[in-house]
Amino acid sequence: MEREFYTISVYVDKDENLIGIPCGDSEKYLVGDIDKVILLKKPYGEKEVEKFIDSVFDSCYSKRHNDESEISTIEKYTKKKGFVNATADLTLISLVKTQNSISIMPTFNDSEKGPLCIDDDERVITLPYNAGELYEQINDIIMVYVKANAFYKIVAEIENEKDGNAN
Repeated sequence: MEREFYTISVYVDKDENLIGIPCGDSEKYLVGDIDKVILLKKPYGEKEVEKFIDSVFDSCYSKRHNDESEISTIEKYTKKKGFVNATADLTLISLVKTQNSISIMPTFNDSEKGPLCIDDDERVITLPYNAGELYEQINDIIMVYVKANAFYKIVAEIENEKDGNAN
């Protein structure tokens, strides 16, 4: 391991496909997402997810962050203008790998700011991890945050409809 840390963004769409974006050096931000997207489509199992996460980490620093671009990698991938719009239908899981551990941070999607880290639910796995351990944490976050976000979006839509009908 050459660097102090590696950071990746893993977005989960409504179909539970995983969209991985590695980091690279940046003059502007020190570290930022690079213009590379690695996709893992569902169905997948424990081995595929852990291999996917490893490959996204392995792609870190393979190129530099594009400091000249005003458009983020996820905006380019989703073809939606603005980071908040590009991430509105996705759930972000932020992962940071150090020499000794992997930190896994789920996010909540704020409609005005985009993904916000949920510090209280950070999960840390000691390296080397046991087979299935990383998958278990990622899968748990998907079950809690992706499924819960979908449920709360439906509830909010129903409430908005009720409010609209009342007026």
